[in-house]
Amino acid sequence: MDTLLNKFSSDVNGTIVGFDRLVFKGMIKPIMYSRGMESFLQRNGVLNKDFKDYAMKQSQLIIDSAEQYAKSVNEDGIAYINSPNIRKEALAHERQKKLGITEGLIGVWSCVESCNTYKATFSKTQSYPTLRFDRGKCKHLYFYFDDPIYGFMSIRLQTWAPYEIQISLNGREWLRRSLDKVGCGYLVNGNKFLHIDDYDLAQELLNEQSRVNFGHVISEFLPLVFPCMEEIVGSLGYYLTIWQSETAIDYIFNDISRLRICKIITCNN
Repeated sequence: MDTLLNKFSSDVNGTIVGFDRLVFKGMIKPIMYSRGMESFLQRNGVLNKDFKDYAMKQSQLIIDSAEQYAKSVNEDGIAYINSPNIRKEALAHERQKKLGITEGLIGVWSCVESCNTYKATFSKTQSYPTLRFDRGKCKHLYFYFDDPIYGFMSIRLQTWAPYEIQISLNGREWLRRSLDKVGCGYLVNGNKFLHIDDYDLAQELLNEQSRVNFGHVISEFLPLVFPCMEEIVGSLGYYLTIWQSETAIDYIFNDISRLRICKIITCNN
């Protein structure tokens, strides 16, 4: 039983329960371990000792493709961030507000951050260089969109092999776009809904989010953020896992003054 709703039901217009933050990690499984990457290099006529040079060329190809995509939307191209501690989301929101972007690509940012990769080292037992798993740093690309289906969202792409990818969605942003599509009115403040004309409909739309094939989500955006993927990895594809999943429940009160009273009562109890 929802104790809060039971106690203050007369003060609540409606509630919604569903995804808030939703983050997926994508990996190309056949090249996510040393032997797999060695086999991949062999098929492409690349020696293990030349892995770094090979990866550098592929990385530049990814960056050049992203630069071309960014410039096709706006003249600025990729914006470089000199610290991984800077919040990219805040930069994207600022840019979106400044340029009045309501749909599509907001911008592309790049930042050098830590990554999973490989290092070629001479093996005494094999008598030739082999690859071993290593931690390094490389350029990552951040693509921010205001998508007509998912709303404000981002994609992070590692430009260095093995090209890990991360997709971040927001369930409430997604709901906002869904409500727009069916013509249901609402009032929002940031990530919070202050009013929805039809709460039952909003809940149905939130429930539908959990039934979406998220594999299709990444396939929709790969041609935009990684157009040279087939050229680099051939027929290999991404395996998607949920890295972070947060569910939230919103209580929409009739009056803010009643909310303050309820807060006091709840804290005292």
